[in-house]
Amino acid sequence: MMTQPDAAVVAACTSFFTDGDFVGVAPFERGHIHDTFVSGWRHEGGETRYLHQRMNREVFRDVAGLMRNVELVTGHLAAAGQADGFRPLELIRARDGASWVESAGECWRTFRFIEGTVSCDVCRDTDMAYDAARAFGRFQRRLGGLDAASLTETIPQFFSAPHRLAQLQKAISADVAGRCDHATAQIDFVSDRVGTVPVMEDLVEAGDIPVRVVHGDTKLNNVLFDVETGAAVSVVDLDTCMPGWSLYDFGDLVRFTAATSAEDEPDASRAGTDLALYQALARGYLDATSDMLSPRERALMPFAAQLVTLTIGMRFLADYLNGDVYFKTTREHHNLERARVQLAMVEFMEQNEREMLLT
Repeated sequence: MMTQPDAAVVAACTSFFTDGDFVGVAPFERGHIHDTFVSGWRHEGGETRYLHQRMNREVFRDVAGLMRNVELVTGHLAAAGQADGFRPLELIRARDGASWVESAGECWRTFRFIEGTVSCDVCRDTDMAYDAARAFGRFQRRLGGLDAASLTETIPQFFSAPHRLAQLQKAISADVAGRCDHATAQIDFVSDRVGTVPVMEDLVEAGDIPVRVVHGDTKLNNVLFDVETGAAVSVVDLDTCMPGWSLYDFGDLVRFTAATSAEDEPDASRAGTDLALYQALARGYLDATSDMLSPRERALMPFAAQLVTLTIGMRFLADYLNGDVYFKTTREHHNLERARVQLAMVEFMEQNEREMLLT
């Protein structure tokens, strides 16, 4: 049901080129970074809905650079068309022609709402895993003609495992919250694997694997599925679309979608990777990207899953040691529990490397 929130929200939502007469706007619970709303507009053909986001300027300080990326990506995808039922996000221009507006000191953007779709936090089965991975693969492949160098790095060193390791090492040295004694096993686990941390960046620097436009946040819930057919029809949340190594997307998809436990499961013994889902993800991603990926990249897919999971684990661990300053928490050792889950998943993948090899 549409409601009438404060005047500032209404003023922002009505600053864009929308069709029809304004009906109302309501909060839309999606994501953890931006504040999201959906508005309704009545016209002769019925009603059209739009999705509006009040952008988080603490996380994304360069809004102009962020929105330039979104313009480039959505424009490139629109030019590629809607083959195979793929429906790219449509960015709605502001009334002055810009891609975003500043209203009452806040930055806003608008997309056309993709009707008849749903997002999922938990993977239902191998068919859903396959379809989600194929959607992200198609997304990458369709952006293959977009020059990665033309995009802004919206979050500096976001994909860099060495950077995350350096942040963790700094947190260990400072121990500002006095928590290192609670995390000795996790600190030792990472220390034993520092040799693996720079592998992907070294390969990129040597030119052995290319830099491409990547999505950067390939959680299952960033795929929209058709409510009637169940098919994956769109990829959303383009904030971290920027230059990177393609397999980061595959690795993060495995980390999130094939996990056998919740990301903050207190009992780390439940953490692991569902190998059937992993294989489905690998098939789906390869079916969409087989003619794009090099043989070297294909061979590195299992390792990418390990490295991305280790990297996220280092981020959780560093935030725990720093006193929980980045990730939201609801209990004292919440970020440590998150780190334990990620590192347990890494250990599981290491122990099951043979089963994760691609044939």
